[in-house]
Amino acid sequence: MKYIKDLNKDTIPYLLLKRAAYSPHDIAYSFPELQQNYSWSTIWHDVRLLAKGFLQLGITKGNSIALLMPGRMELILSMFAAACVGAIVVPLNTYSKKHELQIYLKDSRPTAMIIGTEGHHLHYPSLLEDIISESKLSGDSSWVPANIFVLEDKAKVFAPFRPFEELARLGERGADQDFLSACQSVCSKDPLILLYTSGTLGTPKGVLRSTASFVVSPSAAGSRGKGASIMQRMTDRITRYFSIMNLLPLYHMGGFSTIFTALKVCNVRIVMLTHFNPLKSLAVIDKMKCKVLVGTPFMIQHMLSSPKRNQFDLTSLLGVAFTSAAVNNSILQKVTKDLNLYFFMVSYGSSEAGAVANGTCFMDRKNNLMVSLLYKLLKRVNLLSGLIQQKDFEHGSYSLAGKLDKGVEVRILDPETEEPLPLYEHGEIVIRSHRVMRYTKENQGKPSFTKDGWYKSGDLGFLDERRHLTITGRLHRLISRGGEKISPVEIENVLLCHKDVEEAIVFGIPDELYGEQICACIVTKDEAALNAEKLKNDMTPFLSAFKIPRYVVFLPYFPLSPTGKISIAELQLLALDRIGELRKNA
Repeated sequence: MKYIKDLNKDTIPYLLLKRAAYSPHDIAYSFPELQQNYSWSTIWHDVRLLAKGFLQLGITKGNSIALLMPGRMELILSMFAAACVGAIVVPLNTYSKKHELQIYLKDSRPTAMIIGTEGHHLHYPSLLEDIISESKLSGDSSWVPANIFVLEDKAKVFAPFRPFEELARLGERGADQDFLSACQSVCSKDPLILLYTSGTLGTPKGVLRSTASFVVSPSAAGSRGKGASIMQRMTDRITRYFSIMNLLPLYHMGGFSTIFTALKVCNVRIVMLTHFNPLKSLAVIDKMKCKVLVGTPFMIQHMLSSPKRNQFDLTSLLGVAFTSAAVNNSILQKVTKDLNLYFFMVSYGSSEAGAVANGTCFMDRKNNLMVSLLYKLLKRVNLLSGLIQQKDFEHGSYSLAGKLDKGVEVRILDPETEEPLPLYEHGEIVIRSHRVMRYTKENQGKPSFTKDGWYKSGDLGFLDERRHLTITGRLHRLISRGGEKISPVEIENVLLCHKDVEEAIVFGIPDELYGEQICACIVTKDEAALNAEKLKNDMTPFLSAFKIPRYVVFLPYFPLSPTGKISIAELQLLALDRIGELRKNA
């Protein structure tokens, strides 16, 4: 605690030092595949060395550091070290191809870059070599990082790259006072991380987020009394026996946010994978006896629908946190029934808007003493502001996103007129809060903000009088068939109630006569005998004739994007190929 009084609160260096002082030997983060288990004291030691190494390179507050590697401790350490010197963290999608990396680097212009050797069948040093060579030939290499470090044995690293261990050696020569001065200059409103959106509507866009957008809430100032501090310490003592399995990648808003759970919210171990894999996820939960599972609804469904699911013991799981995508009641029932959960959590937010709403449902607190005690403690320290009854999740066919966070304003606008709509009326969700951040490069042709400064989410939904937010779909996924606006969610909900359907996604397919026709992609349950004609007949009692899908495409599974969401773009390509074959053979 020697320097903690000199640091600004709600910053990475302050939070790290506080954890290292109070819980030095508790394991904070684990990557079981790599046998990496790091305590808070080890993290603080390694972060200091890396941060001093950055300072030795001349990296100062406001510079950016790009990171490209699968999940591992060096990624987290580099993020924290960059934050300690006030640099901006730029975690890049590990599935990125060469032209995508060029876009990211030209946009972020990092002073330094740290890369792994391989990931997802890509050899990152080779990609960077090509990028550097092409930039020199073009005559513009100003955006190429001056220092690129590789996580590889130094004997295998050649110019223009440098071995990662060299950063630590540089740090050993750095002065502690320089490190302390850098940490003291950091405040929570400074830019922390440049996140690139998944680019579902085109080229990924950069969103610059501050530390405050992750860890500071408007009510925080009133909750720092002595009593709150004691309750926080008690919560930490209980949660130190918990472990959270995080399936989300750290270049993703949800994945990056999760590491703050251990840093700021409560002293809990975060267990992660190098990359998402259903079988590895099952094996790690079994081996590590994880208590909470965090992931997108579709990641969790992929795990539970694995043919080898029954080979793994998941009874240690007490709860699931669904994040980064809307979760409907059908998915909730499947997951909670399969895992026999005590609680689940839903959340709604985005890279642009940050956290917007959350909902926590405790289904049975009486049969588990630890869950009951944790519930009482979390409620006392105001961490269950979104507590919602199970019946509220079961009511209706859409996806309840939870209760609006304090300090977050949401309006529902008519998508065409942008006029505010009353409660329970469906429209576009627009958001205003301290967490909303603008793009580094705004699309002037299609602005993402209203004239009076509200962020236009592109999501459809409605509010009720309790500040509960419900998601009903995506604006760009509305199907326009012969002038009729059709919500794919309505059709998906009917399909998901079918006894032979495991998963269903509905979208529009271009059509010369109607503009768009409805296409349904289906994953059937094991051994189900289902064809398109039977499925359409079964849907007829529940939908108007014009809402019955024109095309039905059966698939063994749905492709996921690198962020764990269903890839609509890939599904559309698959569907168009299948529909083309059907037309040829008709």
